[in-house]
Amino acid sequence: MRWFGVFLLLALGGWALGEEGPKGFGPSPEEVLTQCFRVVRALEVQALYREGDTLVLVLGQAAGERPLLLLALEGGRPMPYMGPIRGRPMRMRPFFFLRELSLARRVLVLPEGYRCFVLHRGRVVGVLRLGLDLTPLPLSPEAIP
Repeated sequence: MRWFGVFLLLALGGWALGEEGPKGFGPSPEEVLTQCFRVVRALEVQALYREGDTLVLVLGQAAGERPLLLLALEGGRPMPYMGPIRGRPMRMRPFFFLRELSLARRVLVLPEGYRCFVLHRGRVVGVLRLGLDLTPLPLSPEAIP
């Protein structure tokens, strides 16, 4: 069922990166993937919430900056999380699976920017958004309490 969602996102939202950016302009596919990789490597936990048996991690590049990605941790495995967060805040602790995050080899090109699929052990756990200038786009303020 998850693959159907990714397929639908590709079919309705844009096209897979095979050439240069939108309408032949912009950075090359390698530049976009390189920037996505840099952002994923710099992700750290900014906040932690508990919703029942699930932990919700708010990830960003540095403390104090706007968050870039939400992940749910269910039974020790990261999963995609569709906010908004309704849980209670918890004390911070390290999460070593962040070193295991990687990227899919394809990037989605949209008129407003790029989307990189963040993977954990081959499963999509989130989507990182980049603007046309390859700067990371933060999550909407409604997603974070």
